[in-house]
Amino acid sequence: MVGRTQLTGGYVADAVERVDLDLDGRAVPVVLKAASPVEVAAMRAVAVVRETAVGRPLAVGAGWVVLPFVDAPPLADGVPVPDAVWDGLAHIHAHWWRKRPRGVPVVDGPWWASLCDRTLVAVRGGLCRTGDPAYADAERALVAWREEPRIRHALAVLPRTLVHGDAHRGNVLGEVLIDWGNARVAPGGLDLAVLRAQGAVVPARYGDLVAELAGARAPAWEARWADVHVNVQYLGFAADHLGRDRVAEMTAAAATALEELEP
Repeated sequence: MVGRTQLTGGYVADAVERVDLDLDGRAVPVVLKAASPVEVAAMRAVAVVRETAVGRPLAVGAGWVVLPFVDAPPLADGVPVPDAVWDGLAHIHAHWWRKRPRGVPVVDGPWWASLCDRTLVAVRGGLCRTGDPAYADAERALVAWREEPRIRHALAVLPRTLVHGDAHRGNVLGEVLIDWGNARVAPGGLDLAVLRAQGAVVPARYGDLVAELAGARAPAWEARWADVHVNVQYLGFAADHLGRDRVAEMTAAAATALEELEP
């Protein structure tokens, strides 16, 4: 090792370092990251998918991962998601189609209820701070959605796979999807919905590749479930940081997707 530097930016920067290794007299940079058990399990699962470089680790251990260093900024608004990211997700989703990597949580009915409960904490905090009706509307919706039969049915019948769980533009560096700490076993449409919410257009090649490799396609209505889930997933962040207009917008978007969720 010839040097190490703490990386800045992101919510977990304190746990991430650039390490320069001495390889035959030249410095080769890698990233050393302290990782949760879920991220370690997800990295082990990604590592077996040899057809993809999306987030593929160099080494994995108890509480840490070593990753290639990517010298690139996060994907900017309006910039198309690289084909390598779509292809990488397709390979991962197809490889783990209807299978569960050990150590990665499963998005099922109880998991969905716990997500609503966590989101309710932030929404109720916003309601206490502001008294704004937008937060009250979001609270009522979340209480109703917690046991929503259409969501429960979708989670019972949709095919699950390994998903990144937080595949937003900030986690795309160059052609690499980083930070698998929120990985889950869930319908693959979750990753697509996160990127769609930021203006990405899912290419036909993604679905074609999954169908070719897994021998099946997810039903078209999976996208409606994913739109409900993604808006609820990020609604707590909106309540804490983005204000009443974004809370109202996301609540309405989830409600609209739920009305269209007719499997």
